[in-house]
Amino acid sequence: MLVYTIKELCRTCYTCVRECPAKAIRIAGGQAEVIADRCIACGNCTKVCSQGAKVFLKTTDRVETLLRKNDRTAAIVAPSFPAEFSEISDHRILVGMIRALGFSIVAEVSFGADLVAQRFRKLIEEGNKYYITSDCPSIVNYVRYYHPSLVDRLAPIVSPMVAASKVIRRKYGSDLKVVFIGPCIAKKAENSEIDEAITFVELRELFEQKGINQENAVPSDFDPPEGGRGAIFPVTRGLLQTADIDDDAVNGNIIAAEGRIDFQSALKELEAGLVQDCHMELLCCEGCIMGPGLSKKGSQYNRRSLVAGYARKKMMKLDRQEWLRNLEDFSSLDLSAKFYPEDHRVISAEEEIDVSDILASMGKITEKDHLNCGACGYETCVEHAIAIKKGLAESEMCLPWTIEKLHKSVKELELSNEKLSTMRQALKQSEKLAHMG
Repeated sequence: MLVYTIKELCRTCYTCVRECPAKAIRIAGGQAEVIADRCIACGNCTKVCSQGAKVFLKTTDRVETLLRKNDRTAAIVAPSFPAEFSEISDHRILVGMIRALGFSIVAEVSFGADLVAQRFRKLIEEGNKYYITSDCPSIVNYVRYYHPSLVDRLAPIVSPMVAASKVIRRKYGSDLKVVFIGPCIAKKAENSEIDEAITFVELRELFEQKGINQENAVPSDFDPPEGGRGAIFPVTRGLLQTADIDDDAVNGNIIAAEGRIDFQSALKELEAGLVQDCHMELLCCEGCIMGPGLSKKGSQYNRRSLVAGYARKKMMKLDRQEWLRNLEDFSSLDLSAKFYPEDHRVISAEEEIDVSDILASMGKITEKDHLNCGACGYETCVEHAIAIKKGLAESEMCLPWTIEKLHKSVKELELSNEKLSTMRQALKQSEKLAHMG
């Protein structure tokens, strides 16, 4: 399981339930549990849990084992690295630090992003159909699980990580072991093309364990092939900018949506037929610069500025002829992907479910009783009732009903105390009369 709960830290505040786009968190016995087969591994719950009760699987020990057992191991680094390592002014120092861990090759994923963007642009220019971008594995999982009718709209292209891995293996040998380093949890289970994946947070932990820092690192540049515009891939509309696609509001036909609310709304409207004749660039996070594998409390726009600054410097120094030659050399690489639906919806499109009895048990008899306040973590009272029926939630999660029950209990307790006081007085009076004989 990629994401799980440390139960002794969970305070059952329902924040994770509210913030989970897949509703993959069950409340049972007053504890929040991640449902593995519903989880899309977006890691949003790990970002919003104030108690640190939601955590993701750490794989640093696997990477250390890989480095220990293999002489030829490559690290492919996601282009969002400037957003994490803002204290390192020269990327060559970071590369040197990664090499010091034992990696024989350190390459950029941005060249893989260049290839993916190139293929996506070609799909658009062919004009055969309208696509949903498939570079975010959590989006792919969400579409497969909760909008299975839209699976054929996913662009049949691998992610930049997979593309970069294929490039590195072709250039340096198929026996090479490849480790992805980036901001995403879902990459840990995305594709068998890579051997292991760790987040930037885990990379920091490895540096600390091994005593590697800026002062003792030997500066080194990334191994070729060098990435180009793919360096801007992690930010909003990054794929479109990398592919140099016109997404002008008047002339363009591409909708970009990011974050757990907007991407869900875009998919719902697309499936309902409210949005037509357009492509969609969707990201589960607010850009990869806000992924769960980065250190917490980072500012979105500061991170965007750091990535843009690195990309700007990179493009100024880029040997464009060499870059174009590399694009041509790897143009024959198989970057095709096939996605299959796997329906995990709580209620399928054909299923009808009666929850009137559950609603009535929580005092929701008429429409006016449906407050739809969202305190339970579900958008509507009906959704909450369905989740209860499916064993995903408990009725006590309804805050207005729980408060009403509490007020009722207080009133009953006050009445009981009043009766008890009256009985005590009567008993005292009886005792007096008995004493008087």
